[in-house]
Amino acid sequence: MNSAAADWNEKIEIGVGALTLNLARAGLAFVDLDAEARTALQSVRGAEVGVYQLRYRHKPLQHSAMLSAADKAMASRGWDRIVGVMSQRELVAIYVRNDVRSARNVKVCLLTLNGREMVVASARSNLEPLMELAFNRPEWQPTGRSGIHF
Repeated sequence: MNSAAADWNEKIEIGVGALTLNLARAGLAFVDLDAEARTALQSVRGAEVGVYQLRYRHKPLQHSAMLSAADKAMASRGWDRIVGVMSQRELVAIYVRNDVRSARNVKVCLLTLNGREMVVASARSNLEPLMELAFNRPEWQPTGRSGIHF
């Protein structure tokens, strides 16, 4: 946000911890959810989301400068970028902690910028059930050619 040299209005910030998620899981035990949705819900341990709106700005945002500044700030806090995508109006970056020791406790941070709206989200999750779910999907199986094709 600082690298954009612009002012941002906070639209919403929300955090959901283990207690809230456990209560939601308990309540949803009586709801007919498909297995994939239930697996995804069970794997999340906590999440935070912030949505911000860009105030009036004379110059277009410099996505490359913003991504570089975000990389530097996140690296100083122990995060590595694993995905970075830019276009003229959009920016997406995904970071993971560089001290991950197990797929059972992974923290991920996501930044998306679309025009004048920015979303920053982080989640802590057990990725094992999600990875199993993904690898069991027939459309995500190897096709016989090199690699997995989505």
